[in-house]
Amino acid sequence: MKRKITITGMRVHDIGYRYFLMENALAFGIEKFRAVNIEDEKQIVEVYVEGGGEAVNEFCKFAKSNFPPDAVVDEVRVEDYTGYIPKIEAFALVFNIGQSRKFIEYGKQVLGKQDKMLEKQDKMLEKQDETIKAVKEVGEKVDKVGEKVDALRQDLKAYLDERFRKIEMEIERIKEAVGLK
Repeated sequence: MKRKITITGMRVHDIGYRYFLMENALAFGIEKFRAVNIEDEKQIVEVYVEGGGEAVNEFCKFAKSNFPPDAVVDEVRVEDYTGYIPKIEAFALVFNIGQSRKFIEYGKQVLGKQDKMLEKQDKMLEKQDETIKAVKEVGEKVDKVGEKVDALRQDLKAYLDERFRKIEMEIERIKEAVGLK
């Protein structure tokens, strides 16, 4: 028995739907299987199955009511089919090769983005090094200013100590002159 299952929805591509169906087709004992993504106004997955009548009917019931996570399915139609359907093992092999090519492309894109991120990170580290150098230079200048302030403070303290000593001596002479002592 051969059937074509058409699954239509807003999100039936790029979520592992065909893997989901193939895995379950194996579990139901489906001998021949093919699944393809089709772009239309909505996303479509077309599935072709062939096998014993009971296995095909049970799989079709399953496909109508079970969806992979993240799928958004609007409709599942089942109809008779008369065309060629490859053995499920052959489909799995070819399908996995195609998916591997996609993963390689995704990997290349990720590596390209990673290289760009590393370049940006290197630039950020260079700027960070420049900032650290500038902060150290400012810190050194602050230290020099602090040393000058300390020196001025010492000079001022010595000056004021001398002035207070002279004022105290002057006060003592004035007290003696007015007889307060």
